[in-house]
Amino acid sequence: MNGLELAIATAPDGSLLREITALLDDVGRDGGHPALSEHKRIELRRHRDAGAPARAAHTFVGVVARAASRPGLAGYAQVDGDPRAREYAVEMAVAPNTGDGVSIADALLGASVREVAARGGGLLRLWAAAAAATDDERALAAGFELERELVQMRCALPLPRAPDEPPIHTRAFRPGVDEEAWLTTNNRAFASHPEQGRWDLATLLEREREPWFDPEGLRLLEAEGRLAGSCWTKIHDSADPPLGEIYVIGVDPDFQGRGWGRALTRAGLDWLAARGLALGMLYVDAANQPAVSMYRSMGFVEDHVDRAYVTTIEP
Repeated sequence: MNGLELAIATAPDGSLLREITALLDDVGRDGGHPALSEHKRIELRRHRDAGAPARAAHTFVGVVARAASRPGLAGYAQVDGDPRAREYAVEMAVAPNTGDGVSIADALLGASVREVAARGGGLLRLWAAAAAATDDERALAAGFELERELVQMRCALPLPRAPDEPPIHTRAFRPGVDEEAWLTTNNRAFASHPEQGRWDLATLLEREREPWFDPEGLRLLEAEGRLAGSCWTKIHDSADPPLGEIYVIGVDPDFQGRGWGRALTRAGLDWLAARGLALGMLYVDAANQPAVSMYRSMGFVEDHVDRAYVTTIEP
């Protein structure tokens, strides 16, 4: 794209952070979903909030694009990851109505790849929210291959209850008390998951500091004297219409096969409906066909698909 300027920011100042935030807000409103994933937004916030705890051995690179034909940022890419493991992830956002969003995204991806190469290379994962054919074409042209598909599914609330579907008893999460038990159960339930199974206390406490966190919305199921599973909900007040999300749901392997995954999903949706939400939402890996089938049987339908592409970048 003619007149496009790219700049690298590893420590963006307040003015640039405000520009990035404004761009992300515009892209989110235009697309109907957040422009960056939650962990990327948290990482960006670390650079905005001077009091946020630093992360050791963590790479953060922002790539900003400006076009001579428009004010503000034309696009933004964020690369972060662990240089020790040589594993990074990138997400991109292009301003609405730029006239040549494809070229801007191509330029952002190229700059991101060069930044990873300059840091010694490694595995680079590219995430595209509500992925379209242009995202597939861009990724393949840059040497990436499709790795995962994450399906967002939605349902109307309240969800009708079948006569043979008895409720289960759950209780609210207790901050300062239940962290260790929740982490143990969560990491056992997601032992093979590339992101969710690696949570530690710092990660959990960081989520507890998020403005949306409500311990009443993290429902715990206990059995045989221990935590058997949980359903963590999240309310997206700024969405239009507001969404009630099943944020994290897991059952300890020792208790799987009892139908508690479905029952916990129901418990979370019931809690959201009781707060006045009329629309429920969750994400599920497309490869997890048993879970996809279960959610469809409960009344969920597919809204859109996020895709992850992966490649190895040489130094």
